[in-house]
Amino acid sequence: MLVGALLLSMPAAAQNLLGDFGDWILMGDDTMSLALTTDGENIAFGLVCGPDCHIYIEPHEPCTEAQAYPVTFETGAGALQVTMTCTASEGDPLLVMDQDERFLPLIAKQERLRVTIAREGGRLSRFDFPLAGSEKAIGLALAASGFIVTPMDPAGLDRIAGPAARERLQ
Repeated sequence: MLVGALLLSMPAAAQNLLGDFGDWILMGDDTMSLALTTDGENIAFGLVCGPDCHIYIEPHEPCTEAQAYPVTFETGAGALQVTMTCTASEGDPLLVMDQDERFLPLIAKQERLRVTIAREGGRLSRFDFPLAGSEKAIGLALAASGFIVTPMDPAGLDRIAGPAARERLQ
């Protein structure tokens, strides 16, 4: 069950809830598509396309703007080590990376995703996300990216409507 959610790009009122798939939701309009879930602490994780696709996490922990952070995604199927870049989103930290073709096979048929972020000074942040419905929601978000009419504003990742979206889905 979703505790809350996160929206990228446009005001929350402009987003359309397109589907609820297990622990994931799919949202979008003619400028973007978004598949996301949250952990038990209202930390959002997902994929946003507009028309390029990006995997993101909103960890609610400070990060240094434009700095790259080593991140490990782990499921029962194995682990994937990637680098995510910090960006500010209405004052909240956001880690972002381009969509990676290795990600979908990692989460396929799995129940949980553990995300570990290596922080400054060797500190680790760990988050666990449910994966029920992720394949369907992410697959539809990726497919919808081919129909994006208007590219997402380049500053789209800097305009997150987190609180409004969380209230909508609680």
